[in-house]
Amino acid sequence: MPAQTIVPWGLPYAKKVTLSNTWPRHGKVTLKPFTETLTETEWRRFYECFRDPEIAEWNGSRPLKMPLWLFKRVVMGEVSRGDRMGFGILDEKGEWLGTVELYEMTRTEATLGILIGAKNRWGQGYGTDAVKAVLEYAFCTLRLQKVKLRTYKHNLRAQRAFEKAGFRHVPTPPAPTPRFNFGLAPKSEFVPMEITREDWECF
Repeated sequence: MPAQTIVPWGLPYAKKVTLSNTWPRHGKVTLKPFTETLTETEWRRFYECFRDPEIAEWNGSRPLKMPLWLFKRVVMGEVSRGDRMGFGILDEKGEWLGTVELYEMTRTEATLGILIGAKNRWGQGYGTDAVKAVLEYAFCTLRLQKVKLRTYKHNLRAQRAFEKAGFRHVPTPPAPTPRFNFGLAPKSEFVPMEITREDWECF
């Protein structure tokens, strides 16, 4: 089946987006690897996520101050590391919604991070679909044994979305490592969760 080419909804003059059939997908979302070239529109939406004060509060960080060109350099520097894989989250029409990544990767496990920057799509299941897509990739393609994450005590919406994807709470928090080092909250505010391959297969 050929790749699907579409024009993102709400962007009539934007370049067409080609959704590869090899990219991870689940339900309403497709995950675009950061190793693919991001359009300027995608970079701008990615950047604006981290500049938004409300999103920063939910993410336990401070609004981003650095310019776009430096943000690109920081992100691509992180992508070039061998211990992480990042994806843009695209909706049914190819519109950029946010990002999801696997980081702190070893041969058997990884940590998951996700950010839905399109606030008008919150509460519509896109985050859960993105988590399920990246879990399928982690367990079926990468053959990992466990995926863990750290969310924040006040972010109950995120915790519910993770639970819908099969994650469970664990009692002992791992030591936090920043994803992009943009100013994370204290360790005491983290809520650790994880899912194993066995949990996922039975879910």
